Amino acid sequence: MSTLETIKKTIPNSTHTSQRAVAASWEKFVGTGELNHKGLRPVIADSWLRCRELSINPFKNRVQTSITEEEIEARLHSENLGISGKNVLDKMSSSVEGTGHAIILADSGGRILYSVGHDGIRDSLEKINFRPGSDWNEDVAGPNGIGTPIALGHPELVLGAEHYCRGWQPWVCYGAPIHNPHNNSILGCIDITGPADKVCIEAMALAMSITQTIESELCVIQLRNREKLRLAYCDIQINWPNEASFVVDEHGFIIDINSHANILFNTPSSLINLPVIKTFPNLIPLIEECFTDNTEKEFEIDLEKTLIGTTRLLLKPIMIEGKKLGCFIMVIGGNNIINNFTSLRSQEDDLIKNTLIKTNNNISKAAKILNIDRTTIYRRRKIWQ
Repeated sequence: MSTLETIKKTIPNSTHTSQRAVAASWEKFVGTGELNHKGLRPVIADSWLRCRELSINPFKNRVQTSITEEEIEARLHSENLGISGKNVLDKMSSSVEGTGHAIILADSGGRILYSVGHDGIRDSLEKINFRPGSDWNEDVAGPNGIGTPIALGHPELVLGAEHYCRGWQPWVCYGAPIHNPHNNSILGCIDITGPADKVCIEAMALAMSITQTIESELCVIQLRNREKLRLAYCDIQINWPNEASFVVDEHGFIIDINSHANILFNTPSSLINLPVIKTFPNLIPLIEECFTDNTEKEFEIDLEKTLIGTTRLLLKPIMIEGKKLGCFIMVIGGNNIINNFTSLRSQEDDLIKNTLIKTNNNISKAAKILNIDRTTIYRRRKIWQ
């Protein structure tokens, strides 16, 4: 059963009757701590219990502001979520004018970045600070159309009295999380909010459709950024043509790597598109530090399962049009290591070849004489061919 079909089943035939039952459960729970699960959806019951554990005030009627207008403007014009989200919402604004609903864009922390929609509804929502800059994380505002879908990782609605905080109970919220196309992490959320007495399942479908559109735009942005990063990597490599190097994107994925690095890292296949955390987990904090300081840095690090072990690396953040798109990483002095390794490998190859000549190409005898595995000889012969 799809998420939308599941949500359809949560909207009762008699909304007013159901809301009276939920409201009665809320009154009892807030007053006595006893929770009547009958008629209460499990997702809401669990959230209410969590709210009580977190000492969230059930009579709260306004949330706090956690980011400034300047920060919001910067994010809307520099971050992928802000750029694509604002673009999509602006295109959708005319479709919800006069409908009594507002469309909200929030980040992964539940903070509102942008909103469009019916002016009268948006003015009413101002009273509870449901506006850009406010914090609607479920841990501070209880169940709602922003924090709950982010916490759950899937679309969800919160209807009227299902809100733990009384200030939000006049509203119904339809929320759907926005996933990063690159690694499926949650980037933010789209919420459509309207009066609780005007439940509209189509609003849920619209919220899910908007998130899919934003995710498609993010996919295009990320593809363009990866190409920009590859071109920048090619330009940087000109300064160190013989050194082992690679480049990772802002999400920690290896986007490109040169042949020298493949030799040093002794990889059977290319590392392109693999996450750095899987290959070199101890590199992650160094990359994060480089991104944070936005400066070129050198580190000494042990690259396990490679031919070099402990070595020095140069990390250089790559900025394009004011955005941090990735990080250039180079092994300092890697060329000498490669030359020594190549020389040693050449000597080993000559020894194997001579031994094969003496044994009339009998691989088993040659392996026994050299005290190595037969598969090693097979593998090396494949490279010679």
